[in-house]
Amino acid sequence: MSSEFLRTRCLIVFACLSILGGCEKTTAPSPEADQQANTSKVGWIDSDRLAGIEAEAGAWLTGGRDFEQSYHSPLDQINRDNVSQLGFAWQYEIDTEHGFEATPIVVDGVMYSSGPEGAVYVVDAGTGAEIWKFEPEVDREFMRKACCGVVNRGVAVWRGLVYVGSLDGYLYALNAADGTVAWKVDTITDRERGYTITGAPYMAKDLVIIGNAGAEFDARGYITAYDHATGEERWRFFIVPGDPKLGFEHPELELAAKTWDPDSLWEVGLGGTVWDAMAYDPELNLLYVGTGNATPYPRKLRSPKGGDNLFLASILAIDPDTGRMAWHYQTTPADNWDFTATMKMILADLEIDGETRQVIMQAPKNGFFYVLDRLTGELISAEPYVKVNWASHVDKKTGKPVETGQGEYFYEPKLVFPSPAGGHNWQPMAFNPATGLVYIPVIEAGSIWVMPDEPFKYQKGGLNFTSNYIFPMPGEWGLDGEAAKGLPPLAELTKGQPDTTLRGLVRAWDPVTQKLVWEVDTSGQWTGELFSTWNGGGLMSSAGGLIFQGRGTGEFVVMDAASGEQLHSIDAGTSMMAGPMTYTVEGEQYVAVMAGLGGAAGQQYFPGTAAHKYGNKGRIIAFKLGGGSVPKRPEVEHVSEEAPLPPVERRGTPEQWAAGAELYVRNCTKCHSSMDGRSSGIPDLKRMSAAGHRDFNDVMLKGTLASKGMGSYSGLLSADEIETIHAYLIDLAWQAHEQAAGQSRQPTAPHTPPTGNDP
Repeated sequence: MSSEFLRTRCLIVFACLSILGGCEKTTAPSPEADQQANTSKVGWIDSDRLAGIEAEAGAWLTGGRDFEQSYHSPLDQINRDNVSQLGFAWQYEIDTEHGFEATPIVVDGVMYSSGPEGAVYVVDAGTGAEIWKFEPEVDREFMRKACCGVVNRGVAVWRGLVYVGSLDGYLYALNAADGTVAWKVDTITDRERGYTITGAPYMAKDLVIIGNAGAEFDARGYITAYDHATGEERWRFFIVPGDPKLGFEHPELELAAKTWDPDSLWEVGLGGTVWDAMAYDPELNLLYVGTGNATPYPRKLRSPKGGDNLFLASILAIDPDTGRMAWHYQTTPADNWDFTATMKMILADLEIDGETRQVIMQAPKNGFFYVLDRLTGELISAEPYVKVNWASHVDKKTGKPVETGQGEYFYEPKLVFPSPAGGHNWQPMAFNPATGLVYIPVIEAGSIWVMPDEPFKYQKGGLNFTSNYIFPMPGEWGLDGEAAKGLPPLAELTKGQPDTTLRGLVRAWDPVTQKLVWEVDTSGQWTGELFSTWNGGGLMSSAGGLIFQGRGTGEFVVMDAASGEQLHSIDAGTSMMAGPMTYTVEGEQYVAVMAGLGGAAGQQYFPGTAAHKYGNKGRIIAFKLGGGSVPKRPEVEHVSEEAPLPPVERRGTPEQWAAGAELYVRNCTKCHSSMDGRSSGIPDLKRMSAAGHRDFNDVMLKGTLASKGMGSYSGLLSADEIETIHAYLIDLAWQAHEQAAGQSRQPTAPHTPPTGNDP
């Protein structure tokens, strides 16, 4: 099918705006029309086509390509023998510096992908020419609720519609031909709370399912299923119970409530958000959902009398016809460390002990690799794939981890492995059925958990995670920060514990034997620093015997699937963290990736990254055999490392600066956490200009920089509190300048450490 034919076809317009059933609609394909349609329609994927994807080797029909979410392609035109010829094919430039975490979908030569805020980009997959673009009008108040960057992890394409969630909680169904809105529905139950959407929608039969983010704020997690054609709500499944005195929305919550203290902090929402992983098995008719962390983090605060706190940090199997749960498996009972189970899940058939087992595999944050029976939820195996010290092992009889006590930080600081970034985060892992290996972008890092001195106070719509963590490394995020001065000596904290050197790696893992087969260190020049854990992006495998990965350095790397040997590297000129994918157009194989850093530590553009050298404007980059060099953008000019003379006079008192530090930590450090003078996508507030200081109140109270991701805090902080933060920042600026000039005034800094997360 030619690209010109596709572009002509994409001029079809679906018309008529009407209001029906609580959501905004234009004409969408009816169920009757669906039954008569075929694959000649634009953006046409249905159950039969997805089930028969092996007959379409060149297609990539879901975020992970297939219903198994394998991130593996049977294409082998690009292989070990010729991959050195892989080069630039085309690019699609995107005018935003927010991060890119989506893996594109390709249907009949058309590529569909998403970006910050829930934007959708649709291009000719052979040329990169834009077909249409959609940018939702997002409520700027929600920009401050994006705890870990203004990101989006992808779209779903189904029966002529493209589905995407916007940052401010709306689910859009767009006509695949031209991007017009078929319907739009509000998915958020309480818009005053800290809800956002950063994850991709997922399809199960005739339903589109979406979750939400915001557990670090005060969200109560749930997923909602909508009719794919009309947007009508079919069912909603809450992950954690509300106050039992108010009753339960569905029967599973009565079971869950028995695992919570009746006097839990119900008003805080308690977390459990579904901000990423889902999968669907059409043969078993089960939807698999990975659930998130708790808030507050410390279990002794949120559920004082104990309990497993279902269904936090769990994998749930749900019947999509009824919305009822078939089984559940909790990876981290009574989650205490932000150990979400929202990482990608892969469905596979594995031969285990001479028997073929239908399994679901996940490498969640807690450090254990899980293989479960996907029909029953039975634990088949669970072994550590990274350093783990909070638990010794997972008990096969109970299915529960056996805690060591090292993770209990409520009364004293503790070094815990893995860190809250997890042994594995959102970046996709891949499963190659030929090698039998799962390829995981892993994080080897621990963190020192501490409780703040001040008592917990709930703030609606604000951050409520409470406990904090410090990375055992140099720098303001680590042991050189003011917060670390109150810690016991590092030698005492690390005695008898694993090596604390931070590293990022690609690990090839055998899920049957639960053994490491090979590993490649991706830390680069940042070994021991935080960015070492984020340099390596998501992974994709192919039948050409290859593993593909984009990195923060701007290198697009191809490795041998059997050994991990690097076979080829392309200087892409843009930092990457999203998972790549591959497809064919008119018989030619392409590999594509969305480029641009974002989310948690990825917002820091460290020297040595492409984002630091060339800036972080996004783009989709495609490669093919015989391609050339990737075009580079002009290099960025950077400010001097020397602390400048502040443009305003110091004001306030030491008491006010200390209060400002506490407010800053609680409300600002999720983004403005690294203030060491290095270039970043997030401004160093010690270097504010005179205009920045002049406009500080308008930025904080009126949201005048909301378009850049800095939403208004008018509903959360008072004018006096904002002035207190401002005085603290001015004092910090003067401290930095005085220290650079050789003066020695004792700095005032936050009493608790900066934090970060992933949704």
